[in-house]
Amino acid sequence: MISGVLNIKELSVSFRERRVIDNLSLDLYPGKVTALVGESGSGKTLTALSVLDLLPPSARRESGEVIFSGKNIFSLSEEEKRKLRGNDIAMVFQEPFTALNPVMKVGEQVKEPLVAHTPLKGSGLLRRIENLFSMVKLSKDVANSYPHELSGGMRQRVVLAMAMACDPKVLILDEPTTALDVSIQKEILDLVRSIQLERKFAIFFITHDFSIVNMLADEVCVMKKGLLIERGLKEKILKNPQDPYTKQLIECIPKLGDKRERLPV
Repeated sequence: MISGVLNIKELSVSFRERRVIDNLSLDLYPGKVTALVGESGSGKTLTALSVLDLLPPSARRESGEVIFSGKNIFSLSEEEKRKLRGNDIAMVFQEPFTALNPVMKVGEQVKEPLVAHTPLKGSGLLRRIENLFSMVKLSKDVANSYPHELSGGMRQRVVLAMAMACDPKVLILDEPTTALDVSIQKEILDLVRSIQLERKFAIFFITHDFSIVNMLADEVCVMKKGLLIERGLKEKILKNPQDPYTKQLIECIPKLGDKRERLPV
C-alpha cells in the first residue's frame, strides 16, 4: 500500500460554539483523487482551509493534526506555513473571479508564486510562465489580459496555472467548476485529470455533486454536519451506498430523460 502524502488525523473544529468538523480522519495519496462530498454547510470548505491552517478568526480548532512530510502543519512557524502554501500544497477556489486580482494582468499573477517560491528569473521565469499557460491549454498571449477580459473557463484555467506553478504535491480543489456551464466543467475536469496523471500529485476534491465525483474521483468520503459518515472507492459508493444520506445525494444526480419535476431533498 502506498503511503499517504497528507494525513488528517482526528480533526475537530468549532464555529461560533457549534462543532462543524467532528473527529475527521482521512488520507490523501499520490496520483489519487479523494473527493469530500456533502451539502452546503457540512464542513467541506472548512476542512480544506484547515489543511492550510487558514481558518477564519471565528473558527476554532479544538483538536487534531494535519501531517505533511512527517510534520504537523499546525506546529510549524508562520514562515514555514507560508513556504508550504502555494508551493507544496496549493488550492483552487470555487469562484475564479474572486481568486484573481482585477487590476493585475493574469500573467503577473501566475508569476507571483514562482517569484515567491522558486529561484527562477529572467528568461527562465518567462519560459516557465509560457509553459504553464500551455499546460492549461491557453495561448501565451492570454498572459497580457486582465481577468475581466476572460471567460469563466479561461479564468479558472489561469487559477489552475497559478496553483500548478510550483509543482505541488497536494492540490485542493474547492468546487472549482460550480460557476461554469456543464461543457466547460468537463473540459476543466479532464484537464485536471490529465495533468495529475502526468505529475502524480494528490488531489483533495471538495464538492456536493456526485455526477462530478463520478467523473474524477478515486475515493469518496461523504460528510454530513461535520461527520464523515461513509467512505470507500468510488465504484463501491456509487453502486452500493450504505448510508441513507449518501443514497439521497446520489439520487439527486439528474438522469437523461428524467421526468421528475423535483429532485429529492
